[in-house]
Amino acid sequence: MTRKARILDCGPEEFRGMDGGELLQSIRLSEGRTLMAEILHPSPPLVDGASNAAVAVAFGADLVLLNKFGGEDLAGIKRSLGRPVGVNVEPSEEVEEHRRASRENLSRLEDADFLVITANPDARIETGDLVSAAHTARDELPDTPLLCGKMHGSGGRGMPEASEIGTLAEGADAVLIPAPGTVPGSLESAVAELAQAVHEGGALAVAAVGTSQEGADRETVRGISLSAKRAGADVLHLGDAGLSGVAEPENLMSASLAIRGRRHTYRRMAMR
Repeated sequence: MTRKARILDCGPEEFRGMDGGELLQSIRLSEGRTLMAEILHPSPPLVDGASNAAVAVAFGADLVLLNKFGGEDLAGIKRSLGRPVGVNVEPSEEVEEHRRASRENLSRLEDADFLVITANPDARIETGDLVSAAHTARDELPDTPLLCGKMHGSGGRGMPEASEIGTLAEGADAVLIPAPGTVPGSLESAVAELAQAVHEGGALAVAAVGTSQEGADRETVRGISLSAKRAGADVLHLGDAGLSGVAEPENLMSASLAIRGRRHTYRRMAMR
């Protein structure tokens, strides 16, 4: 890229020319109007002839996050989608190798546009584990934007402490926090305090809907989306438990309409 651009204004050509720093800046310039869709990579597609990631892009996703990704052709996936593509990794030896935040697994993810260090419900992970994994990822893939944190309780308590969030922000480019209304105790005011702690640490705040509410009714998703933006989120994330490994597609569109209106929603859907 030769100029600073909002992610709102970027299509496949612009994304192909972005480095990690430019991607982060494009999100920052968009003032809370960035939508991330998580895809459970092993799941069968909702419709024949189109991957779940392609459906998410068609319904307005700016960023695509692959969960439990065991494939190899990240570059091919990126070309077909025309969007930045990231991968989840977890600092746990209890999960399969292709899900771990290990040096061996990270080395095969050099084509990822961003990495997310987090925890699925079957792996109890503490803040210290996330911080340690972040250091490993920085060493292995120094130019790849790093997102770090929990989308939900991961088998434990849901809401993290502001001090934990500050620690994560020191080592990551963006920190995941539960979106308002997703885990017990996630009042908008409480999430706003976490978002403030993230920003004070110099990172972006990602409000995550990882509690299967990505498959709720559109009114619920719309409310969560607006609440997350009011709380200070730079990115709204919708998880992969809507139906078959992807958020309910119309909920992606509803979230997009809520945080950025029809103009930018329809443009994003058309930018193929």
